[in-house]
Amino acid sequence: MVKQLLIKGNSKMGPHVFLYNLPAKETCTPTAWCLEGRDGKPRCYGLRNNFLLPSVVKAAHERLEHSKEDDFVERMVAEIQKKNVEYFRWHSSGDFHSEEYVRKVMDIAEACPDVKFRTTTRRRDLTDVIQELNALPNFIVRESLDGGRDTPIMGLPFAAAGKLPVVGEETYLCPDDCPECDYECWKGPINMYFEEF
Repeated sequence: MVKQLLIKGNSKMGPHVFLYNLPAKETCTPTAWCLEGRDGKPRCYGLRNNFLLPSVVKAAHERLEHSKEDDFVERMVAEIQKKNVEYFRWHSSGDFHSEEYVRKVMDIAEACPDVKFRTTTRRRDLTDVIQELNALPNFIVRESLDGGRDTPIMGLPFAAAGKLPVVGEETYLCPDDCPECDYECWKGPINMYFEEF
């Protein structure tokens, strides 16, 4: 049983954001760019720093198992409503692990129409169902791009790690402080990029 379903966002995300994280390696499709990183550490932040703490690793694995259970949608909706969530970030660590899971996330978003949901994904093998999720009025899915995979192909807005060739003048630079930018990336399907980390 998962003790803490929802995680309160950190100081960069602000007090109105809640998260649901999964283990990165078991759910994502990382490129060599993600794994090799620099200075002996992966670039993927889901594979370094606090995400490596034993308690965080254990909780992410518990959430992964919970996401496969029959009561997942019911428990998540109840928790989101109980906490009066305004903004919800799926997978600051991890990714969609199956079509069934994407459909469960869709059911949760449909049951919580006043919550603004967002996520990024690398799961090109699940493009069709992820596009359905992105079509919901309260959900934004961005394709995750990096130095090892720098061209969007999923028909989604993108989130790029660094100033890739696809990043143009109209691409929003994330200030890495949600309250400062007034949750801009939750408002619409803008393309965005982060300073390379």
